Amino acid sequence: MPGATADAPLTTDSMELDEIREGEINVKVLRSGRKAIVIKRGDDIRVFDERCPHMGGDLSEATYCESEGTLACFWHGYEFAVDDGAFRTNPNERLLGVLRSPSQHFQPETTPKYRLRVLAFEVRGSTLYFGTDEER
Repeated sequence: MPGATADAPLTTDSMELDEIREGEINVKVLRSGRKAIVIKRGDDIRVFDERCPHMGGDLSEATYCESEGTLACFWHGYEFAVDDGAFRTNPNERLLGVLRSPSQHFQPETTPKYRLRVLAFEVRGSTLYFGTDEER
């Protein structure tokens, strides 16, 4: 499983696997006060930072599309793939495309480098633990 290591020390930032609901955004508030977004698809678990890389929207309020495997930020609709956090699309480009023409500041063929921040985790037994040795 991605992010899992066999002999890393445990942390109090954890959640039981049976608490993680498939088809939903699962939110864990960490000791630091930050939130982790946990997505479960079958046996696959992905963990991301709460902030949208576009402008910092809280992804705990995002829209999760299980069939497409995407998270869409509620602020501006930017969509990201939940399998790797990669930027998928900005729906505003489609809407504004007829109003905007290429210029020095707008290049429609250029894809932004936005990506969800993947958080480290490990699974031991029936528990998911957040973070790395350096973060604990």
